[in-house]
Amino acid sequence: MTKPDNKDKIEQGAHALPAAEVQAALAGLPGWELVQEGKAIRRAWRFKTFAQAAQLANLAAWQAEAAGHHPDIDFGWGFARVTYSTHSAGGVTRNDLIMAARLDAAAG
Repeated sequence: MTKPDNKDKIEQGAHALPAAEVQAALAGLPGWELVQEGKAIRRAWRFKTFAQAAQLANLAAWQAEAAGHHPDIDFGWGFARVTYSTHSAGGVTRNDLIMAARLDAAAG
């Protein structure tokens, strides 16, 4: 599997990837981890203010809406967490990895 790129296209009907393949791809996405028994990927950020956390959550939400691929987003004072999983596939797909790469590129 090639490293996910933030310019890759989201594909409908993507299939879940084996955990080993997801782990290998995560090597190119620092800060992201495999969670929920290998069914999702998550990254957490720490911030100094609530507004910064809300900005990251809004960035993830707007990117998701544009791509038609939506994560679970948790945020509060000083933190934000974004979790990607393709529920229809029952696990992590290449789409989730692409969206993680896009969020990283946009968040800086």
